[in-house]
Amino acid sequence: MPETLYQNDAACWKQLKEGRAEALGYLYDTYIDRLFHAALKMTDNRELAKDALQEIFIELWHYRASIGDVNHSYGYLVKVLKSIILKKVKTKIVINELMDNDLGIHQEQNIEDIIISGDIASEQKTKLNKALRQLTSRQKQVVRLRFFEGLTYEQIAARLCMNYQSVNNLAFRAMINLRRQMYTRL
Repeated sequence: MPETLYQNDAACWKQLKEGRAEALGYLYDTYIDRLFHAALKMTDNRELAKDALQEIFIELWHYRASIGDVNHSYGYLVKVLKSIILKKVKTKIVINELMDNDLGIHQEQNIEDIIISGDIASEQKTKLNKALRQLTSRQKQVVRLRFFEGLTYEQIAARLCMNYQSVNNLAFRAMINLRRQMYTRL
């Protein structure tokens, strides 16, 4: 346990809201091990767990001024962690489904199956293009930068002069819209 810099966590959160980086460091040092164990209970993907942990503290810093009163630090941090992991998992599932459908993954097939698969892939491309046209211009930008240019959300936020959470929200909504469009009839 780190050296106690604050009389209680409430004092730490107050300092964080005032922009004191050492308060964020205190929260990190105090809770990182427990949060990592909690993340591993939520997902067996260690890389996803590590990414989510980093994002917790990035989000805390970015949104420090708008954080309400926190009565139970660990509970609050676990709630943020869970939200981040869920967003990441949902986004990954949608992207994987779109990619699998778009690529038309095949095993050994006869010529008839190949023709049918080609038709399905063509239909999926048409649906994807139609779905992409339904997105807002900002959503299209975020999808293009994230999934076609491979930028991180932080890089996208900097490029578009937006805050990180807005970019995250846009990407999440775009994936939901794409999924909805892809799985409705033409």
